[in-house]
This record gives sequence, C-alpha cells and structure tokens, in this order.
Amino acid sequence: MNETWQRWIADSYRATVGGDLGPDPYRGQQAVLCHGTGPDPRFVYVNEFAQRLWERPWRSMVGMPSRWTAPPHLRSERAGALSGNEVASGYAGERVSATGRRFVIRDATIWPVRDDAGTAVGQAATFREYERLDGPLLEILATTPAEVARAVSLGADRIELCVDYPAGGTTPPVGLIREAVALTAEHSVGVMVMVRPRSGDFVYSAAERDQMTSTIEEAVTAGAVGVVLGCLTAAGDVDERALRVLRAAAAGVPVTFHRAVDEARDPAAAAAAAFAAGCDRVLTSGGAPTAPEGVAVIRRMAHGAPPGAIVMAGSGVRAGNADAVRADTGVRELHASLSYFA
Repeated sequence: MNETWQRWIADSYRATVGGDLGPDPYRGQQAVLCHGTGPDPRFVYVNEFAQRLWERPWRSMVGMPSRWTAPPHLRSERAGALSGNEVASGYAGERVSATGRRFVIRDATIWPVRDDAGTAVGQAATFREYERLDGPLLEILATTPAEVARAVSLGADRIELCVDYPAGGTTPPVGLIREAVALTAEHSVGVMVMVRPRSGDFVYSAAERDQMTSTIEEAVTAGAVGVVLGCLTAAGDVDERALRVLRAAAAGVPVTFHRAVDEARDPAAAAAAAFAAGCDRVLTSGGAPTAPEGVAVIRRMAHGAPPGAIVMAGSGVRAGNADAVRADTGVRELHASLSYFA
C-alpha cells in the first residue's frame, strides 16, 4: 500500500468533494482506486475492497492500464466519463474482473487527485454499491499461442493454460505464459495457469510442493491472473495442509482446485475441503468421466458451496449440451476445450 498516494487521494477528496474516506481508506467498506495521468493511465492505488471486486491483488493491479477493468466494447463510454478534470458523481458502468466475472458499479464519485504542490497527478473513484451480473462464463483450455488466440476470438471469457493436455495438463513454461497474457490482456480475458509439476497422480512429495510454490510466484509475475492446482493424500482426500500452503503462496490471486477432485474417494467432500482450504473455484465432472454424466454430484457440490465460492463444470462440455449442464447443475461457469465451438 502506497501511503503517499493514499494521503493525496484522501486530501483531494476532502478538498474537492467535501467528504471523508475514513480513518483507513485501504481497509474501508467502499472501493477506492486511482490511476495516474497520461495517455494510457495506469493504476497507482487500489484498496482491499477494489482488489476483492476485481479479483486482482495489489501486485497484479497496480501498474495495470485502468482501461482493462472494463469490457473492450464499453471502454469508449468509460473514457468519456473519466475525461473531465472536475468532480463527477452518480456514475455507473459495467466492469469485468480478472476471471471474467461482470458487475455494474453504481453511484460512483470521481475526482482529480493533486499532490502536495497542487499539481494534478491522477484521478480517483470511490463507490460502495455494485451488482453482480450472473451471466454464464466459459473457460477454454489452451496449450499454444494459436489456441489462446483462437479461444479469445471465439468468445472465451477466461483461458486455462497448460501443456501436455493428453496427460491431463502440466505447468506451461514461463515464456508461453507471457505470450498468452500478451494475447489476452487487451481483451480483458484472464489467463489461469495450471500448476502441476508432472503427470500421474496428485500425491506430491515435499520437493514437488516446493516446486509448485515457486511456480505460482513465477506464473503470477508473468501475468497470470490465477492458478489451477490440486493435491491429494495417499488415502484419496484433499491434502489440506499442502493446499493451504499453496493457497498462501498465491497471495490473493484466484485459485481453482482442478479435476483432482474427481480422483478423490468422495468428490463432494473433496470440493468442500478445497473451499475450506481457501480455493475460490472447483473444476469438476462430478466424479464421472464427463460433466453431463456427473450432473447429480456437481449439483450437490454447487448447492453445498459457501457464499462466493464457484463450482465449474468441465469435461465433455459442448455448445450443444452447455445449457442442459447449467440447468441440471445450477452452475454458471463451464470449462471446455476448443472443441466446444466445433
């Protein structure tokens, strides 16, 4: 957290709007965010409320072009609303999080930020009210830059990036992660990176867990908006101790527990354990070979998920059965390969 920017933001708000952002704006109960000046302004400050809403921790959001927070087709409207140098109130607009979730911010106040010398150095906004738009989201698996570009062009909301797909997917090299991020960022499509050191089972040694921890840091540094992982005990349960360590290494980026959940002795109980250990999302076929065959278990997982947690159905999902899978399970997010569009 940048205390100098926070002070400039709070002082400018007090001077121009006539209000108070509270004793601790960083941990306050309203979003506060600010971008700098220039032709393509980038974020210089985002409080915890904003980080949670956009699903981007400080290290991922600060330095990012602020236009990426809006869907591409709405950026002109956003730019027009932010073009003035005076206070604006009552602003509303649609935004998109790192994992593709849409929401509308309401009754936002926008104001110019000045430094101690009175020079305009940025523009800030604050709001309390927002509304989630619970439309369906589609995550597409990709293993090459060409597949990433193809998925984005066909309308993917999010990419899961891995290599060695025939073996169930393993960690992609850092260079591929950077390429994928470069291909998707302008479209506000996030890249979730598989963190799996090898094919085979999901029972990992201490050395492999250390390797996964390092991989998480490398992936996020390369621009990944989140990671996809999973670990089990030899008895077939979620390795909650290892998972909590890996979740902590992710340091605020979204974590998906992948289809290792379907290899657990009780997939529904494993999903609950993954959520309890801090995962944001579980990808599952309900313990069956495909999601259409596992709808009953997926439905049980979705109904038992804690508030805000997401169950995503995957395996065997196609455009022709997607609506039925959503209806039969109650999930809003689906995972598929490019064959979804075939």
